[in-house]
Amino acid sequence: MKAISLAAAILAATLGANQCLADYEQGDFIARIGWGYVDPDDDSDWLRINGSTFLEDTRVYVDSGDSATITGTWLFADHFGLGLLVALPFEHDLAVAGLPDPNNPGNLLGKVDLGSIEHLPPTLTVQWFPVCKESWVQPYVGFGVNFTTFMDEDISNVANEYFEDVLGALTPADLKLDDSWGLAGELGVDIMFGRDSNWLFNAAVWYLDIDTKAKIDFRSRGDFTTRITTDVDIDPWVYSVGLGYKF
Repeated sequence: MKAISLAAAILAATLGANQCLADYEQGDFIARIGWGYVDPDDDSDWLRINGSTFLEDTRVYVDSGDSATITGTWLFADHFGLGLLVALPFEHDLAVAGLPDPNNPGNLLGKVDLGSIEHLPPTLTVQWFPVCKESWVQPYVGFGVNFTTFMDEDISNVANEYFEDVLGALTPADLKLDDSWGLAGELGVDIMFGRDSNWLFNAAVWYLDIDTKAKIDFRSRGDFTTRITTDVDIDPWVYSVGLGYKF
């Protein structure tokens, strides 16, 4: 609903702006800084132990996160620009549901704290600005590619205790998430502080295709390594508001 509301506001701005044949001019550069909120549309496969044993009905949940965002647009032609989204790392809590309950055989646990991750989602898009350069409202739409890299992946004490009690873990678990490449789309609007001002307010929403493989490793009884894997779809909506300046 948040994405629909923002898209409706951007569409209304587009329809209300003065239409003509020129846009932000070729060679212009717009820099923006703001605050972004990442709302995952998450899903995952069942957890799998050592590549063969599936834990049926299990799945991983990725919580929301927020951080500072920086975006820039370079107009390589009237109407069209290259947009780049970068940010400080977003942090997300992880949970897992559907694990067998060791205290009640045949029952499954609800959500259990799995740990946390941080990620950086640089995103490059080709943007289209549909209204004339004289307009103080500049909606835009963009399509492109996202690269997401993960860092500071941590397993919670709760999860480590479960692995120790149920799977015979002898060491704390190590969590790794693979980097991800995917498509990206965005809707945004720049609202100038007056027709002759270079300062502006910006609001934007992105949809990012982020799919990764999660791997959890620990040493087990018998001196061998146990690996738990699953494919995780994060696929977040990213909402950002902030201030900008047109050079």
